[in-house]
Amino acid sequence: MFTRRQFLKTGTAVTVSGSYFTGRVFAEGNADIGVAKGTDIEAAVRSAVASVGGMGKFVKDGDRVAIKPNLSFASPPERATTTNPETLRAVMKLCLEAGARQVLVMDHPLQDAEIIGSESEVAKVIKSMDKSMFLMLSTESLYQETVIPTAKVMKSTKTASILSEVDVLINLPVAKHHSACFVSLGIKGNLGLVWDRQAYHTSSDFNQSVADLSTVVKPDLTIVDAIRALTTRGPQGPGKVANLGTIVAGADPVAVDSYVVELTPWMNRKAKGRNIQHLIYASEMGVGILDPHTLNIVEKAV
Repeated sequence: MFTRRQFLKTGTAVTVSGSYFTGRVFAEGNADIGVAKGTDIEAAVRSAVASVGGMGKFVKDGDRVAIKPNLSFASPPERATTTNPETLRAVMKLCLEAGARQVLVMDHPLQDAEIIGSESEVAKVIKSMDKSMFLMLSTESLYQETVIPTAKVMKSTKTASILSEVDVLINLPVAKHHSACFVSLGIKGNLGLVWDRQAYHTSSDFNQSVADLSTVVKPDLTIVDAIRALTTRGPQGPGKVANLGTIVAGADPVAVDSYVVELTPWMNRKAKGRNIQHLIYASEMGVGILDPHTLNIVEKAV
């Protein structure tokens, strides 16, 4: 079995408690998708991750862990355009409890990198945590060219060099609408780990390019922050915010995203994973399962 570091370097320049609530529930034991709903954010994060085997299944003693939240804008949590700071705090705590020797929080923000990196609530959370570092990936020198061997459109791209130096990657997006691809969740959130996002938007097929990236940027765990979801006018908002109070976790990024799509209408329209083109493409490329309901899902209220 390849380690993450070995996989990222192979063939490329660098390739980085409670009762159940409404929903479909399968067998006991470790779930493929863990879902928790409640007002206590940390309890919800702990419950969802515990359902998929606990953080110790993903993070081992001495691991260097990268967490990639959505920090694109200098906006308050109430707007749901960025990952909730308390969700991030809970995930960081779990990583440290599992024995991580360092937790790196990183993103390539769309605006206000200096403010996000020094004055935001997220920055305050990271500064309060032991063994933690905040990386704003806003300089081209922090990226290296990555070949995407099975790509159909985006044959190569510059990805964050740090990806080849960590043992575990956790994707921690907020759930929100996106004008270009209908929803921005985990797989779309991978664009925060590339230098030239404009190349994706101007490619011959934006959705296919996003799917191409998902074949080389492969989080070990995806945790979607759906405490609040921006359901209209994404990705920046302001728009309609649904207070879902939900955390969704799993190792299959396509299945997790597909599950979250069903939690609420987007632009006042209900959808499933099979309606989201970049998820369809990613599934066709073997990244994950498009229909989450074929998997073991555990849903709990906390």
